[in-house]
Amino acid sequence: MATLTQPVRRGFELKPLHIAGLSIILIAVVFGVFGFQSGFRSYTQKVDEAIAATRSVQLAGFLGSTGEYDAKGRFTFMLQDEDGKQVKVVSDDIRPSNFEQAISIVAIGRYDQAEQAFMADELLVKCPSKYQELQQKS
Repeated sequence: MATLTQPVRRGFELKPLHIAGLSIILIAVVFGVFGFQSGFRSYTQKVDEAIAATRSVQLAGFLGSTGEYDAKGRFTFMLQDEDGKQVKVVSDDIRPSNFEQAISIVAIGRYDQAEQAFMADELLVKCPSKYQELQQKS
C-alpha cells in the first residue's frame, strides 16, 4: 500500500503578519535615520562656512556690536569670526541677560539670503568664569 506524504517544507514561510511586522520595523528605522540627520548640526567658527551651509549650523564667534531691537521687535547684533568677518544675527528671543559680558557667542540657526542675516533659533552666551578672576588675583 502506497502512503501519501506531503512534501517537507524547509525554510521560513512569510505570512502577511510577518510582512506587516517587518514593514513597521523598516519604517521605524528609516524615520530614526532621517530624524538623527536632521537633528545633527555642524559647528563652525567661520562666517563664510555658515553662509554656505544648506542646513542649520552652530556659528561661534565674538560680539561685533552691542545689539539692538529692529522694527519687527527682533534682537539683532553683529557676530564676528576669528578672521574679522562679520555677519548680522537676528533672533526672535530677547537679549540674554549677560550679553554685554560675553566672551564668545554661539548662534544656532541658518543664514537667510533674503534677510542677508543669520537667523538664530537659539543663542548661547559664554561669559567669563568667576574662577578665572580668582586665578588672576593670586
